[in-house]
Amino acid sequence: MQGAIGTWRRHLEQGQPPKVTRHSGANIERLLLALLSLLVIASCAGAIAALMQVKSLRSELTAMQRELLPLRERVARLDQVEKSKEALDKVSGPNNQPSRENRVQEAPLLLSREEIQLVRDYIKPAPLVDASTAPISVGDPVSGPTIPFPSALTEKISKLIGARFAIRNGAIVILKKDSRQADAVLGPS
Repeated sequence: MQGAIGTWRRHLEQGQPPKVTRHSGANIERLLLALLSLLVIASCAGAIAALMQVKSLRSELTAMQRELLPLRERVARLDQVEKSKEALDKVSGPNNQPSRENRVQEAPLLLSREEIQLVRDYIKPAPLVDASTAPISVGDPVSGPTIPFPSALTEKISKLIGARFAIRNGAIVILKKDSRQADAVLGPS
């Protein structure tokens, strides 16, 4: 009986692979499973990061489109004004219409009290240094450098689109677009 059991055990041991090989194969399978799990986790993290980046870019794009719409409308409005001026110049002809300088003299720039206060809030002239020079008045030619109005101010006061200003004797001298004459003078406050 013992001999048969011993023979049976030997037969079973010969039919089975050695235990060391089975453990090394299991270790390789575990290692591959761990690497595969790590790869899946890393790809999921990358996908989440990519989705967050896409959402961020979409929100930025939406914000930029909101900012772009008023700018497009403003440019279209300015183009219409420019085209209407050009059409008026073509229709009237150079002989029938007074020169551009004369038109500026005929239509002075009129600002309300609120608009004048807005201009003074944005532009702070230096105090009057030399009182001996003659004050400048509307219609006087302006020489020297001029500065364009800040866009924040021209958005609030559409009359000043394209206009420029200069500081003379503590006064703010406003020139309309393409004009070299004082169209409005805001004296020291």
